[in-house]
Amino acid sequence: MSYLVSVITVSYNAAKTVGATLDSVRAQTWRPLESVGVDGGSDDGTRDIVARYADIAGSVVSEPDRGIYDAMNKGIALARGEILHFLNADDRFVDERVIADVAQLFAADPGLDLVYGDAVYLTPDGPFLRSYGRVTARNLIYGDLCHQVVFARKRVFDRFGNFNLDYRINADYDWMLRVFLGGARVRHLPRRMVYFRTGGQHMADADFTGQERLRVRLSHASPWALRAGMLAYRARRKLRSLRGFPELTPIQS
Repeated sequence: MSYLVSVITVSYNAAKTVGATLDSVRAQTWRPLESVGVDGGSDDGTRDIVARYADIAGSVVSEPDRGIYDAMNKGIALARGEILHFLNADDRFVDERVIADVAQLFAADPGLDLVYGDAVYLTPDGPFLRSYGRVTARNLIYGDLCHQVVFARKRVFDRFGNFNLDYRINADYDWMLRVFLGGARVRHLPRRMVYFRTGGQHMADADFTGQERLRVRLSHASPWALRAGMLAYRARRKLRSLRGFPELTPIQS
């Protein structure tokens, strides 16, 4: 079964990077495939660049929005695909077979709701591999999961809802907690999926991001359970690092 895959890219004044993002979408071997562009009303030429990708374009809109998650919700409504993915305008796929490998997992298992993989973090100190192979419904509330490594069936949004605009920075994390804790069937694909550039909105105001993330967590767990779980999670993470399995592994160029 050849599922239509929709790659949703939200942008705002991203003329310097959106071309590379869409190049990595166009290069994917999987078809059928559509690129859904949701632009916040850029005035730097972003829309002109996006227009060059008419061969893969699904819906493309450019209008003011209420922030990144409002734009992502618009993308969900516009997407025609069975499988949805969000690729930000400064990120890109690591190779041309990412979508093919993911789509084949979905095709082989109609009951599968969500597939996630690993990310290459592009940081000022160089690239690092972030493996998410140990993410579960039990430990996600103490850790995280980069939404750029997540592919989900559109029915998952019908079941669990879209991104909650009450959260300005952590609505993707809240959504994933709802999905994992709600009993969705998920699977980890142990392969690099995206180059993820750090330093975005999450890092612009680290204090606000941390406070809001705590608010998300407390909406899913009691203060006592969260405090005890966080201590245990951090201890296990430190032990794994001491054993030679750090959370971030430098990639030699």
